[in-house]
Amino acid sequence: MNSLLTSLITGALLIGPGLTHAIESLAFNVVDSSNDIEVRRYAPHLLATVRVTGDFDDAGSVAFRPLFDFISGDNASKEKIAMTAPVLQQPDSESGRWLVSFVMPSDFDRASLPVPSSDVVSVSEQPPMLMAALQYRGGWSQSRYREHEAKLIGALSDMSLTACGETRWARHDPPFMPWFMRKNEILIPLCDPTVEL
Repeated sequence: MNSLLTSLITGALLIGPGLTHAIESLAFNVVDSSNDIEVRRYAPHLLATVRVTGDFDDAGSVAFRPLFDFISGDNASKEKIAMTAPVLQQPDSESGRWLVSFVMPSDFDRASLPVPSSDVVSVSEQPPMLMAALQYRGGWSQSRYREHEAKLIGALSDMSLTACGETRWARHDPPFMPWFMRKNEILIPLCDPTVEL
């Protein structure tokens, strides 16, 4: 992770009263669990997303600057938006690129969220969804991501659950967090007859 990205994330976390100020996390309810796997129901939420080319390890760094600029006031309202967790990354099956997203604070809806000034940042409304989740600690390498993704996919079969979308990688900590303490999650959308996906 380069020093620019470290500085930007540090700055993002300092928006507000300081480092002791807890940032908002994407809310969910756990509806089932088995061993290390949770089945979670997420409420509707907004994402600010950038599509980037590049490999797994570089996608987050490439996307971070325009997303950070957007929440820092590079928007039609010149309004600062609080940093939240996690930062999401997933493959874009249509373009072969990566989608990297910041979750928008829950006090915004589509009408009240500032419009991005940059055309590389798009805002989308995410519907209610059911997702399987596997949390793990450690570094951000693709090999660790693939290891835990395979574990979660295997568990879905054992739990008679069906995936209905691309795997999402959720990073909850900034790069200055020691690698062995970083909280990461693999998230897979599930087919659920009670919600529209």
